[in-house]
Amino acid sequence: MKNRKFLYGYCLRNGRMTIQPQEADTVRNIVTLYMEGVSFQKIAETLDNQHIPYSEDAPLWNKHKVKRLLENPRYAGADGYPAIIETAVHDAVQEKIRSKTSGQKKREIRPALWLKPYLRCEDCGGPLIRIGETESDTLGLRCQRCGNRLTIRDDDLIAQTVVQLAVHASEAEKPYTPSEEVIRLTNAVNRGLEQPKHPEEITELILKGISARYDCCPSEGTRPLTANLNGNTLKRFSEAASHITVSKDGIVTVCFLEEKGGEADGAED
Repeated sequence: MKNRKFLYGYCLRNGRMTIQPQEADTVRNIVTLYMEGVSFQKIAETLDNQHIPYSEDAPLWNKHKVKRLLENPRYAGADGYPAIIETAVHDAVQEKIRSKTSGQKKREIRPALWLKPYLRCEDCGGPLIRIGETESDTLGLRCQRCGNRLTIRDDDLIAQTVVQLAVHASEAEKPYTPSEEVIRLTNAVNRGLEQPKHPEEITELILKGISARYDCCPSEGTRPLTANLNGNTLKRFSEAASHITVSKDGIVTVCFLEEKGGEADGAED
C-alpha cells in the first residue's frame, strides 16, 4: 500500500501547494462531525460508506487517519500551506481531543484481544481487524479481504477457543473410550453446527462435551477444564494452532498445526 504523495486536501499546481476543493470539503466535514461528537472510528466508517476515498492506492479510512488529519496544524495554515480551516477552529479541535484523552485511566487489557492477531474470516480466510464497538465486552470485526462484518462476545471467543484447545490436547495425550454421554453430546454439537441459530447454546454443549470427555480419561494427570485465557493457555495455543476462523454466526474454529510438517489444518494453499 502506497502513501499519499501530498497531504489530504492538497495538490501541487504550477509548483505550488494548492487546495484540492473536493478533499478540502471533506476535511471541513470531518472537523464538523468531530466537533458534533462523532468518534474517529465512526467518521472513518461514514466516509467509507459514502465512497469517499482517502487515496487511490489506499481508499479506506480508519480512526488513525482521521485523528492525524484533525491534529495536523497545516490545515490551519502552518508550514506555508494554504488554510482549509480557521486557526480558532483547529485550536478548538485540539482542545476537544485533549479533553477526551487527559485524565483517562489506562484501560485493562481484554484477554480476548490477545487472540486478535490470530482471527480470520471463515468465508475467505482474510485477516479480521477491529472496527467500532458499542459494547466493552464484544469485538467488532471486519475482514480486510472480503469486507465481511461480524461481532462476537469476548466470553464466547475465549470459551470456544479454550474448549477446542483442551480437546486437542486431550486427544494428543491419552486415548479414551467415549461414553454414551460423550456420543450424545457430540451428536448434539454436530447438529447444532449444521444450523447455528444459537451459538451460545452450542458453546454450552461443547463445554459439557469436553467435561464428559475428561470423565472418560484416567484421573492421573487430568487437569480440570476452565474457560480462562492466561499466559500458559496462550503458550499452548501458539505451539499447537496457526489461526482461528470466526463465522458471521459467531462459530469459532481453531485451526491446529499438524503433528508433522508444521502446516495448519485447513490452511490455504
